Amino acid sequence: MNAGGIRLWYARAVMALAVVLFGFLAQLYAFTPLDGIDMFGISVSGEAHSITFLRTGVGGMFASLFLASLIGLVRPRLFYPCLTFIVGVNAMIVLLRLYGLAVDGITPTNISELRDEGIGWLVLFSGWLACPRNRS
Repeated sequence: MNAGGIRLWYARAVMALAVVLFGFLAQLYAFTPLDGIDMFGISVSGEAHSITFLRTGVGGMFASLFLASLIGLVRPRLFYPCLTFIVGVNAMIVLLRLYGLAVDGITPTNISELRDEGIGWLVLFSGWLACPRNRS
């Protein structure tokens, strides 16, 4: 296997990891949002609108990332555009986390989340960099 083939398989492995991760998070926030935030030490008022916000906002974001990564895996022609979309959305998540630290303050939970989101973005970005542009 040549270097381009190895790079492509690495990018596919990164995309498969994205399918698993975003699929898990999408179902968690769509079907059991309170369990999802409890894992991170976050609470909501318990009123219907606050729970629905988690389902639609956070769950919808993860469902979109899951669908994009799944489409990219099963449709080779769309692999690179889907990976680009996922990397871009994750970059925005990291940037907004940094903005939140600046305006809302630094907590151990925020730093832990920044670490996890930053590592996730680096893995996705490395897959994007490794992906050959001329074929998928």
